Amino acid sequence: MVSESEARAIYRDAIHFDGLNICNFSREIFEAWHKGGIDGVSVTCGLWEGFRGSIANVVQWKKWFEEHSDLIVQAHTVEDICQAKKDGKTAVLLSWQNTAGIEDQLDYLRVFRDLGVRKMQLTYNTQNYSGAGYTEPKDSGLTGFGQQVVDEMAKLGMVVDLSHVGPQTTRDTIEYAPEGKPPCFSHILPGGLKEHPRNKTDEIIKLLGSKGGFVGLSQFGPHMEKGNDSTIDDYVAALDYVIDLIGEDLVGVGSDASEGHGRPSDFMAWCNKDKGYARQLTPWGSQKVVKPLGPLAEREELAAAMGRAGWSEEKMRKVLGENWLRYLEKIWGQ
Repeated sequence: MVSESEARAIYRDAIHFDGLNICNFSREIFEAWHKGGIDGVSVTCGLWEGFRGSIANVVQWKKWFEEHSDLIVQAHTVEDICQAKKDGKTAVLLSWQNTAGIEDQLDYLRVFRDLGVRKMQLTYNTQNYSGAGYTEPKDSGLTGFGQQVVDEMAKLGMVVDLSHVGPQTTRDTIEYAPEGKPPCFSHILPGGLKEHPRNKTDEIIKLLGSKGGFVGLSQFGPHMEKGNDSTIDDYVAALDYVIDLIGEDLVGVGSDASEGHGRPSDFMAWCNKDKGYARQLTPWGSQKVVKPLGPLAEREELAAAMGRAGWSEEKMRKVLGENWLRYLEKIWGQ
């Protein structure tokens, strides 16, 4: 067992990669990453937008990379993330939580891949050309077009994320994905600890694990076992729960941090409506949500909690970031 001071020292030396942030991005957030020792982050830069809006989001990030080059750098490869750690910066992986941005054009995937969008969630909560999200009354499963999207993403070296995807579409995609290019759940919680349509069942987590897919654990209080009373220690317990299902090499952090956005706020309302404006999908645009990992600037507390749970140094390093990096390398190649 490692002491608290040892756990904190391990954290500062280890690579920490967070598989999903949807913050109100600004220099303030980039400074929080730096202070919190967060070496790599997958950021949401696409949700409901079509092609044009998605391009505008990428352009904004390209400007930020230039303006805040003392703090952040774009991640195209795993090596970029390792180098950012050495340079004391945070490597930023541009990601989408929907494939709405390619509209109905497979060829657009290549364009966004070349711009550095290397990770896309197949659907966000509702139906699109590829399949169904978890809030649809009827989950249609992976469509024929969706199969082509999965094939093309595998060919281009892009991560297929299934976090907000419906249960049938999730299963279909895991079973359909080309061998050696398994999808991930970048930010989910286990249904075995709390039953909720947004959480993934133990069975589907095991199926993903059997293909070498990856699971990033979210810290969304309402979907955790103790709801909004959950603590950082409960988060580590949830990590252990999933590790018991698929082993300690396929699990990491996908915090779903939304720092800087109010509840209620126009942005949260937009996130939680179909296509950003239609039917209300979830109450989380305005209802209370506790995120037990706390502020980004205090992420080192996670390592202290891992130490309290009796984790070894090797297990800590894997779950903090090494597992994510190995998975990304498997999908992206060198």
